[in-house]
Amino acid sequence: MDNYLPFEEVRQAPEFAAYYEAAGHFCLFLEESNGLTTSGFLNKARLHLLRLYAAALAMPAVDLQSNKEYEDKVSVDAFRAVLSSVAEQLDSARYYWHVFDPTDDLDTTPKCGDLLNDLGDIYKDLKNRLMLFSLDKEDCEEIARWNLKFDFDAHWGAHCINALSAMHFYLKK
Repeated sequence: MDNYLPFEEVRQAPEFAAYYEAAGHFCLFLEESNGLTTSGFLNKARLHLLRLYAAALAMPAVDLQSNKEYEDKVSVDAFRAVLSSVAEQLDSARYYWHVFDPTDDLDTTPKCGDLLNDLGDIYKDLKNRLMLFSLDKEDCEEIARWNLKFDFDAHWGAHCINALSAMHFYLKK
């Protein structure tokens, strides 16, 4: 289990700065990558995901003190625009097969994965937290930092691993 650090310690941690930077670069890449070939897009996306995953692993968890909740900040239209661009670049490399939980001996049924869903979920989690962080209020910062680690552990880390695996095999063809 993660060791939770006080907010002030995490605020100063170089690991947080590295994660924040990797998250920002990933989001910017998806927002601005237009017109790449499918293999060009997959190669660049794979590098961003690797950096992001490594940075998320290294980031310390925040001992959350605030109980405030904030609405997601990414607009529906902005999210759709990102997904549309990504879908174009994925082209026929969008779907793949995987086992949902490879550690569960009882569930070995293959599932159809979707790189657009993987990248979109990662983007949305990160972008919402980065936007919350940018509000420059201490409770927003604390909640954003806590969620950046929590979302990785509970949600997008699995999307990332599955996407990396699929990208590896698409690029190998």
